[in-house]
Amino acid sequence: MIPELNEIDSDNSTVIDNDPQDSNHEHLATTSAVPDTPISWTYGDIVPVIVPFTSSSGIKIDITHKMHPFSWIKFFLDDDLLTHITTETNRYAHQQFNTHELAPHSRELSYKYVASDEIWTYLGIVFMTGIDKRPEIEDYWSTRPLFHTPWYGQKMSLRRFQQISKFLHFADNDARPADCEDRLYKVRPIIDSLVGKFRNTYIPEKEIAIDEGMIAWKGRLIFRVYMPDKPDKYGIKAYLVCESTSGYIWNFEIYCGKSRPIKELVVDLLGPQLLDKGYHLYQDNYYNSVELCETLLQRNTYVCGTFRMDRGAPKELKNDVKKLKKGESVFSRKGQVLVQVWRDKRDVKLISTLHTAKIVESAKTNRKGEKICRPEVIGDYNKHMRGVDRADQMLHYYPCSRKTVKWTKKLVFFLLQMAALNSFILFKKYTTTEKYKKRNYKFKDFILDCVEKMTEQNKQLKDPENRLEGGLKVHKMVHVPPSNNKKNGAMRKCRVCAKHKIRKETSVMCASCGVALCKLSCFNVYHTMKNY
Repeated sequence: MIPELNEIDSDNSTVIDNDPQDSNHEHLATTSAVPDTPISWTYGDIVPVIVPFTSSSGIKIDITHKMHPFSWIKFFLDDDLLTHITTETNRYAHQQFNTHELAPHSRELSYKYVASDEIWTYLGIVFMTGIDKRPEIEDYWSTRPLFHTPWYGQKMSLRRFQQISKFLHFADNDARPADCEDRLYKVRPIIDSLVGKFRNTYIPEKEIAIDEGMIAWKGRLIFRVYMPDKPDKYGIKAYLVCESTSGYIWNFEIYCGKSRPIKELVVDLLGPQLLDKGYHLYQDNYYNSVELCETLLQRNTYVCGTFRMDRGAPKELKNDVKKLKKGESVFSRKGQVLVQVWRDKRDVKLISTLHTAKIVESAKTNRKGEKICRPEVIGDYNKHMRGVDRADQMLHYYPCSRKTVKWTKKLVFFLLQMAALNSFILFKKYTTTEKYKKRNYKFKDFILDCVEKMTEQNKQLKDPENRLEGGLKVHKMVHVPPSNNKKNGAMRKCRVCAKHKIRKETSVMCASCGVALCKLSCFNVYHTMKNY
């Protein structure tokens, strides 16, 4: 976003003198968005041709307007995603038990494979820690009067929370191909799931913005970046496509240390769902160039933002910058592409395929009480570039990630926060429930309502949705993890026998389902029969 007047930054690029009050502003021509013949740079202004906005923006799934907040967050954090996390967590725990010898007094000796309901409770506590901030994770279960909050102990013990945190996993390490170069392999299933849901659940309105977000990380990581202008200066960078009005994150891409052309990045971020629809795209000088503007014009997508003079500006605009006085503006056009420089305390460089070079009065005044005049590009850019800033601001209100040695958990928790934020934005936009409309319902209230549902105690045993998929070749029989509570080895109740009210314990279980089952008979029945 362009800083207001006295905060505007620039480099030492130069411009050509051109009076903003020139008569060209009084007799404006029109031009085609995609010219048939090559066009050179000129100093006359024109009225850009803007095609109508044709995208069918809005929500694209079936909803009822009085749904509970938890129903909205489940659009993104659905049962399939939770089942996947459950399966990979149990798989990783099993792999660790097979490859590492546990110490006699290890806490993992009492570990039990996790179920989907327990993952919901775990995530509910994680979201709660973003609102209830404490120095150490142990403080949430502390019995000291200053810290004591019985709620955490009622939902899950500290030891169990730490066990799940240790084995929390999102992809199968053993299934990774030897030639795989994807640096995000360990979190790729979560990224792909959320990106698909973000894009298919809602289509943004006409004004959209692209900018960077930062996930704080100071540990060793090959694609860690340093961005001095961000509140979190070290971390993992993410490119975000947001709706300008609401801040809804429609698409994102994690930077993993491999640079690629900016034009290719922007086109991929927009994708076929937004291109050729007449969208107005606002972005800063990191992305903008004359070449990109011309490419997007051919796809009926219009650009507005700040600009670097070495990204295609004519050489003539770099000769007479010293002649500009404060408040003056110069510009040059190449068809519908406008490059404009306005001098405030410093030079502000702009590019747009949406605007004329017109100078307009802003709502702000100077020290003498006089209205400040500036290019109309600045006003629209400041107004519509706030979508990413708004999303980034709300994501930092209640951060649920904590210090960890695993960057994967830090990144996934940030992605889950993005899902919660998008759920809140859609909830506020479409809900008609009076109790949420009457009072000032905030993001914090939304998270609290969702946490209550996430951590509800459900005594009824639920079967994983993938128990019938893949057959017996996918579901492997493993021994129940060792426990120091059993003298003759670890044993658990068989799920099939328990359903028939038969009390029987077994020493084996399914590695992917996390369910204890009797050998052969119950194991086969559980994975082949819908009603066992």
